[in-house]
Amino acid sequence: WPNIQLCMQLFDRLVEAWPERTIVPSLADRWEISPDGLRYVFHLRDGLEWSDGEPLTAHDVEFGVKRVLDPEAPGSSVAIYFVLENGQDYALGRSDDAGAIGVRALDDRTVEFRLAAPAPYFLSVMNRPDGGPQPRHAIERDGESWTDPGQVVSGSFRIASRDDDHLVLERTGPSGRRPGNVARVEYVREPVTHALDSYAGGGVDMVAVRYTPRLADLVPDEAPDAHLGPAAWSGYLAFDHLNEPTSDLDLRRALAHAVDRDALASVVPVNMVLATGGIVPPALQGNTPDITLRFDPDRAREHLSRSGFSGRLGIAGMDEDRQLLDAVAGSWREALGIDVELRTWTAGEAARVRHPTEIAPVYFTGWLPGYPDPEYYLRLLFQSDSRTNEGGFSSSAFDDLIERARQERVDRARLELFHEADRMAVADRVAVIPLVYGRSLAILKPWVRGWWEFGKSSSNYADLDIDRPG
Repeated sequence: WPNIQLCMQLFDRLVEAWPERTIVPSLADRWEISPDGLRYVFHLRDGLEWSDGEPLTAHDVEFGVKRVLDPEAPGSSVAIYFVLENGQDYALGRSDDAGAIGVRALDDRTVEFRLAAPAPYFLSVMNRPDGGPQPRHAIERDGESWTDPGQVVSGSFRIASRDDDHLVLERTGPSGRRPGNVARVEYVREPVTHALDSYAGGGVDMVAVRYTPRLADLVPDEAPDAHLGPAAWSGYLAFDHLNEPTSDLDLRRALAHAVDRDALASVVPVNMVLATGGIVPPALQGNTPDITLRFDPDRAREHLSRSGFSGRLGIAGMDEDRQLLDAVAGSWREALGIDVELRTWTAGEAARVRHPTEIAPVYFTGWLPGYPDPEYYLRLLFQSDSRTNEGGFSSSAFDDLIERARQERVDRARLELFHEADRMAVADRVAVIPLVYGRSLAILKPWVRGWWEFGKSSSNYADLDIDRPG
């Protein structure tokens, strides 16, 4: 999440998101969408250049998207681009014809996208940094070092310096189309408790709170300048669906019915709300309320008996999520009488955890919207072919339902199919157990004007106006 927001400062996209999810022109000054929603044509502004003076063209857009889909080194969000014709087959190695991928520069200023299915969210995909142009000339010339400080960028900032705990951005040139007066931005990585002390002493202008449930409870008393966003991301228990014991549906149903949500509500922090609906969070169209399996110890024990499970069950997560995990583990012990072991790791140890299923078959994780549509949750998390289906959930009935939703061209019918998919994933197949919906939280000095964020999008620092008193 912070890395995507950082990349948005470095690289402009064809279009840009503004508050209230408004999409406005950026590198492209206009576009056309075919009546069937399967073809998008963007026209780039005249005279675009990379920061080193090289022309920025539609061919850089084509190169960037195909680089994300490269099966040898795919982008981390490659599944988003499966919406393009032949994008999924190419990324999964079913086709080696890159020319058939649904992105093509028609000339230096015109790029065409051809979709495999209607995608009403596609303009939001074009707001992602990995959907925009990438500097082919620098990447091919410099190899991996193309990302070193001073790199070639298209945005208002470039990285001036960085180490493990500090990163400095500097403005690339005159303000141009950007109205803000920010010339330099310094990122500091530190615990929220330390950051709040620095904020109170005037050392920092903004504190961004991410996945920090326990520490976020410090915010109301110590930082009156906190700004809470809508409930736009989901925190949930995920499972290893490929191996015992959690490959067993009865065990997953037992665990879902054994979550005491009253006990969980008592420890939910300020930047989260208790989840009683599906995996799609309330801030997104397509949220399905009140579908999580209800706390029912008797039914939970029936499913546990059918599963045949006995013994110790591990549950994993970040150390900062421990209060949520404690509440869940306590209700499982009491309702099911099973031995539950918490296995947590710190932020400093996270790099050594390749995947939480190496630690335990049940783990707490979260998902933030890369574009504001239920497909981002339901297809990317649970469809069998999705590269971000980390738990290995697989259901041919679910895959068929998602494909019907993708192909549906009537908005109301499309949403109804996604509601049905949410119920199948959460209430029927228990692919995950939603626990909380999270809200972005930023603590801002009153002289920082213009900040906003939603999901993984945020304001550009070049649009902010800093007006310190005195």
